[in-house]
Amino acid sequence: MALEGSAIFAALALAPAFRRGGAAGWLRAHAWALASAVLALALVWAGRVLVPPAPLFLAHAVVARTVAEMQPLDAAEDGVLAAVTVLDWGELAAYTAVYAPAGVRQAIGHVWWRDGERIAYVALPTPVQGGRMQGFRTYSRYTELKPPIAGHYRVDVITASGQLIGRLRFTVIP
Repeated sequence: MALEGSAIFAALALAPAFRRGGAAGWLRAHAWALASAVLALALVWAGRVLVPPAPLFLAHAVVARTVAEMQPLDAAEDGVLAAVTVLDWGELAAYTAVYAPAGVRQAIGHVWWRDGERIAYVALPTPVQGGRMQGFRTYSRYTELKPPIAGHYRVDVITASGQLIGRLRFTVIP
């Protein structure tokens, strides 16, 4: 909201510039300033995805069988899993620890991809809260595993506005 608000106020402050030289009255100058404010708001809103999030990054990310007590169980640290193992588990969990500076509170989500095709989006229920050096730990599960499941997977960690924080990649081999 700060970015949008500053764009509006900056454009509204242009009223004296639009009136300069007495070419326009104050009413017309304020109308031009209001039109500029609407344009500035639209440009800032459209360009917000280009602004990187507060310095958020993945402190740790791993795919695992599940997560218990905020710890991944049977994690695939090398990023390779056998299809038979994954089918036996019945689900996959993407465990991510997101670093954020103290005072930051940011809603995030996990976007699951398989061979370049989006297969799921999970809006995580608790927003990232900054201040923890090891990162704010969270996870999502993917349970719709149907053979064949072999392929290249990735889980994009994104903000609520769609900005990419980090990416977890792993492969399920036949």
